[in-house]
Amino acid sequence: MKVGIMKKFIIIAGFLGIIIGAEAQKKADLGIFGGGSYYLGDINHSKQFYSLSYALGGLYRYNLNPRYTIRGSVYYGNLLANDQDFDNKFQQNRNKSLSGTVLDVTVQFEFNFMPYSTFGRSGEFTTYTTGGIGFAFINTSVNTYKLVIPFGVGVKMNLGKKMGIGFEWGFRKMFYDMMDGYEDPVDNEYRSFIHNNDWYSIAGVSLTYKIFNGLDDCPAYWDDKVFKK
Repeated sequence: MKVGIMKKFIIIAGFLGIIIGAEAQKKADLGIFGGGSYYLGDINHSKQFYSLSYALGGLYRYNLNPRYTIRGSVYYGNLLANDQDFDNKFQQNRNKSLSGTVLDVTVQFEFNFMPYSTFGRSGEFTTYTTGGIGFAFINTSVNTYKLVIPFGVGVKMNLGKKMGIGFEWGFRKMFYDMMDGYEDPVDNEYRSFIHNNDWYSIAGVSLTYKIFNGLDDCPAYWDDKVFKK
């Protein structure tokens, strides 16, 4: 990774650390993540879970209440693609390929469709949606970093008083078309904001540990705050 990119990463990590430190030991979840990552772009136009490769990382959640959560995460994933994997004659003649990694740093807001807290009873769960902003530190055809818009859906469930498990499928909308080293040769007048930039996706499982803090961690306390509003 280039020195400049590393400096940017340190700045972002420090910023997240300030946010985390300010509210730590209140209603926080710390977790680890494992799953897969894949690419969508000029080589793979639309095939979901194509050439799925590894993705690892960690996350921090600050639970505002049983409906709303702010989350910071850092994921590291591998991205692979090859024109020869597709029957399209144009792609086979073009013979482009992609092999590299992405470091994904995001801050996201989660909305739980059902009231949920990680200190609830074992088996309690909720589905949720998430969205936010972040950076992708790319090491593929080039080494660079780009702004991304992350969003996704998931489900999380209590395994016990302090532990939780989650399953999430997330997408990263990029503002960049050279992750695969190939820029779509469409006239700028006809380029689409949605379709002419590369994407990547991360899906997997997280295990989280609840950090407790007094009355805030009593289910009756949260129920009283939520349902009396």
